[in-house]
Amino acid sequence: MLNRIVLFSILIFILAACTKELDDKTEDNNQQDPISEVPEISLISISANEVTAYEDPIVFKINYTDGDGDLGSNNADDFSIELVDNRDTDLFVFQYHLSPRVPEGNSLTVKGELDIVLDNSILLDDANDSEMTTFSIRVKDEAGNWSNVVETEVVEILK
Repeated sequence: MLNRIVLFSILIFILAACTKELDDKTEDNNQQDPISEVPEISLISISANEVTAYEDPIVFKINYTDGDGDLGSNNADDFSIELVDNRDTDLFVFQYHLSPRVPEGNSLTVKGELDIVLDNSILLDDANDSEMTTFSIRVKDEAGNWSNVVETEVVEILK
């Protein structure tokens, strides 16, 4: 009986030592940089590189990450997404409402994808058969922090 107790104690000691070593290695390998409370975005894709003026929509797909999850607002008059047609950065600024990404009162890291739809585009000069442009996109959280700006590849707008 004493042999069993000693053997059982040694087995427990060995398992505890192995578990501690495994925990240390797991902690070292899983350390990650904290995610910023300032939103960060990246462009996944745009639906078309060529569109017909006044007709074709353009869909911009972006990834977003926010460390405290305060993207979006319940107030429909708050605009959190800005899309700029770089042909005229004063005239062609489109703003969109973004609904909250997490329930109110929570502070969670959020990651996801968004589709931003520009219903149609126009030609600045109707005498042109086509015009080239790029678009810039950024998002703002409830704290007023703007994300980085991403720029699309060139889009041709045809007559």
